[in-house]
Amino acid sequence: MRKISMTCAVLAALAVISCVTINIYFPAEEVRSVADKIVSEVYGERSGERPAEESEQPAPKPGGSSLWDILGPRSAYAVQQSDVDISTPEIRAIRQEMRARNQELKPYLDSGYIGIDLDGFLKVRTTDGLGLRDRAEVNRLVSAENDDRRRLYEEIAQVNNFSDKVGDVQEIFARTWREKAHPGWYLEQSGGGWRAK
Repeated sequence: MRKISMTCAVLAALAVISCVTINIYFPAEEVRSVADKIVSEVYGERSGERPAEESEQPAPKPGGSSLWDILGPRSAYAVQQSDVDISTPEIRAIRQEMRARNQELKPYLDSGYIGIDLDGFLKVRTTDGLGLRDRAEVNRLVSAENDDRRRLYEEIAQVNNFSDKVGDVQEIFARTWREKAHPGWYLEQSGGGWRAK
């Protein structure tokens, strides 16, 4: 009986030691780079390098020095080393539509009729002074652009196998749309209201 108990204890210890947890990290820096490229392209600018942000936390390091770290479950760290793929026909088509539409949106952004909200989507700020036809055009453009932005985020996440991270992709793009907005464009403020950049 004692031999069986000892065998069970040894097997249990081996099971704990051999546990492996796989952590897959969302490639935020690569998505930031893609967002810089696409937003610059849509706005008709050349994309530049984004400096590393100090607020980024480094990935945790495997291993340790305590007995539990040595004998306990191990973690395997899988980090996507390749660039985020934005070369699919669907993504190329969305980017092309957004570039073309930007020429129509720019006068409305410049004059303040349209602003960029906190989530990086376009929002009609005011239609004062616009005729009925122009009001309809502003609403059509904003709706089409926001639909394409959603499609772009979903497509990037799906193609790159992080479909559950669409919200993270959107958040990165939202920051980039706002950061790269032209001077004079209106940005929604967290407390409500709008402010020209």
